Amino acid sequence: MPAFKNIAVVGGTSEIGQGLIKNLLATKGEFVAVILLTRDPESEASKALAAVGAETRKIPSQLSAAAIPALVQALKGTDVLVSIVGAQALADQVHLIHASVEAGVKRFFPSEFGVDLDLQGTTIPFLGVKVPIRQLLRSEEISSRLEHTFVENGYFMDGFFSSFFGWEISGTSVAVNVPGTGDVPVTVTLQSDVARFLAEILRADPAISRNKTLKFEGDRFTFNQAREIVSKAVIHVPGVKSTFSTAYTAVDTLEKRFETAQGYERAQLQMLLATVRGQGLLSHNHNKLFPNVKPTSAKEYIATLF
Repeated sequence: MPAFKNIAVVGGTSEIGQGLIKNLLATKGEFVAVILLTRDPESEASKALAAVGAETRKIPSQLSAAAIPALVQALKGTDVLVSIVGAQALADQVHLIHASVEAGVKRFFPSEFGVDLDLQGTTIPFLGVKVPIRQLLRSEEISSRLEHTFVENGYFMDGFFSSFFGWEISGTSVAVNVPGTGDVPVTVTLQSDVARFLAEILRADPAISRNKTLKFEGDRFTFNQAREIVSKAVIHVPGVKSTFSTAYTAVDTLEKRFETAQGYERAQLQMLLATVRGQGLLSHNHNKLFPNVKPTSAKEYIATLF
């Protein structure tokens, strides 16, 4: 049995969360308890995870200072809390951390799952909210009572090949708008593979990940290389014309648009500009520490889209 026996997950109905919980429950009795902390135990996603063996514990709808006593109660007996909360709740993880300390939790995984935060956290605006969480976990006040593990995986592969990054993909038609020259490499990892890496961390010797940053990589390529992979996968149907169009948007054009962009477009442009500046590439990875995970390549993933 792994050293960590009772695992709690908040944000467990997300794609990564569901994958992690199902993986941890795949071998009956491997963990004493896999716990879903949820605002709504009666949601379809929560009930589906309970049906495969997850224990559900209700938590307050708002992760605030006032919620800490209830969070402490929900975390009683937990060895590890894995946070996979979405963007709107990233700053609220401070309350999860304090509740974890009070409840005697041993290890906390913050919701990061992106690029190198120590290197890029102050240069990519939307990452800024994650930086104080790392700082708190590394502080003497917290680190003396609560271990942490940071997980980085570059961009999500399933998000990269989407309209957010300029792709429009159907069986016989593909259009892509490439930022810059398309020659800057990025790291991408499928969300389901992130879940598998997380599960293997929890199974492994805790010393491997204690107070460390672990980097995982499903694949790395440039936009132009990705374009070639997709072009070879396009379905050719007799009598149906296949199309593949490529446009390039200069960096200065992206920067000009960013000056006035708001909401979704602003977030999108931040990601595209980070890509052309090389900020989406991890310097190395720790894949070899977890040989049971064979991450999905871009070629393998693209094949599923056609």
